[in-house]
Amino acid sequence: MVIMNYKAGQLANRLFYFSHFISNSIEYNYKLINPSFDEYNKFFTSTSINEFGNLDISISLTNNTTIDTLIRKSINVLHKVAFPPLKNAFGYRFHDIKEYDDRSDLEKYNDRSICFDMNDADFVESAKNKVVFIDGWLYRDFKNFSKHSPALREIFTPLPEYMDQVQEIINKCKTLGDTIVGVHLRRGDFKDFNNGKWYYEDETYYKKMLEVEQELAAKGRRCVFLMCSNEKINKNNFKGLPIVNESRHYIVDLYVLSQCDYLIGPPSTYSMWASFYGEVPLYHINDPKKQITLSDFEVITQG
Repeated sequence: MVIMNYKAGQLANRLFYFSHFISNSIEYNYKLINPSFDEYNKFFTSTSINEFGNLDISISLTNNTTIDTLIRKSINVLHKVAFPPLKNAFGYRFHDIKEYDDRSDLEKYNDRSICFDMNDADFVESAKNKVVFIDGWLYRDFKNFSKHSPALREIFTPLPEYMDQVQEIINKCKTLGDTIVGVHLRRGDFKDFNNGKWYYEDETYYKKMLEVEQELAAKGRRCVFLMCSNEKINKNNFKGLPIVNESRHYIVDLYVLSQCDYLIGPPSTYSMWASFYGEVPLYHINDPKKQITLSDFEVITQG
């Protein structure tokens, strides 16, 4: 059994993180419990009712969220104070990968060589035979993530009330163009993250949108831009472009992006999840000076 007692950032980070563990647990047939997904349980078909079909997965330790929180805090305290010999005793194990997480080069965080491979024989044996409390961010099972991607998409399908809103927005977009380009304007915490490298002003997004519009127009396609951001968007900065933008719940934003034909935005797990879920080609703006071509887009398949 594996108990996920580590909160890995915000929504999209948690989705990918949980998905890697789900994929690993399906492949090796061990029980998985993730009480750390608690803020987002209510949005998805499986987690909202804690029902995962024939999979041995749960999002709670008990039937009481208060007790779950106390248990999680107690586990964290034990992990910190326990002497090394007591972290891997009979029947249980504290497993952490801080030696991976402590690496400072954030731009290489998708590099498999610096992630902990959950197919590691020792980890799998512990997961199948002990109660394993995990701690760390860079747990990854890229191979089985791809293999079990249909199950992941089913588990993390939002409730109908959100998907109905997604469809309404997509229908609106289709009245304005035949190709929907989702634009993720990531602001907020990106102003400080990685020294603000991927925090772009409207001028940068506008230029990239023009490049995509020209690429599609050359193929006889008329695009419309569906814009999503964690800050208010000034439409006046995008004059001349057909855009759809309004205030929406962040779950609706994420999954409406997943229903577009193309996606552009700064490097972010948010747009990566949209690309994975909807199998939508994505272009991450790493270098604002590089001109976009349609051949630069690719679907995220492994998180």
